[in-house]
Amino acid sequence: MPRPASRVTAIAAAAVTALSLLSAPAQAASSTGALTVTHVRANAAGTDTKSNLNGEYFVIKNTSTKTVNLRGYVPDITSNTYGRVLPSYNLPAGAVAYVRTGSGTNRRDASGNHQVYRGYARHVLPNDATGRSPDLRLKRPGSADNNSSSGSISSCNWGRAANGTTYRC
Repeated sequence: MPRPASRVTAIAAAAVTALSLLSAPAQAASSTGALTVTHVRANAAGTDTKSNLNGEYFVIKNTSTKTVNLRGYVPDITSNTYGRVLPSYNLPAGAVAYVRTGSGTNRRDASGNHQVYRGYARHVLPNDATGRSPDLRLKRPGSADNNSSSGSISSCNWGRAANGTTYRC
């Protein structure tokens, strides 16, 4: 039995709405290592305050077939030099981790998501593209946080970050 046109239209509209929720970045991610940056939420929902620090994050995926310890990997943001390396955390093969700006206990939560915290007391991911387009490079342990591409294994670029929007790399 054919579907009524209004039902087909409603399904199509819902699909378009769902796709629009996953905003495309200005530049696709690239990777040359076991870890890949897959998403970034540079602008936590609401006003940037200490109470929503963990609403600002990026997501990394272990694309290798082995567990990778995150200790020492350098998230280098091209518009600043807030170089705090990632803490020790064993990320299983194929798993993803939400790397949050604020504080918390590094763990696998009840939903099965890995949560890693950087321990900042302020927001560090740029919300806008003034001057230079923000770019997050994940670098090998021991690399400098010097806004250069040296040591990069994965990157993600975004422009102006909408409030509470997560961008796919």
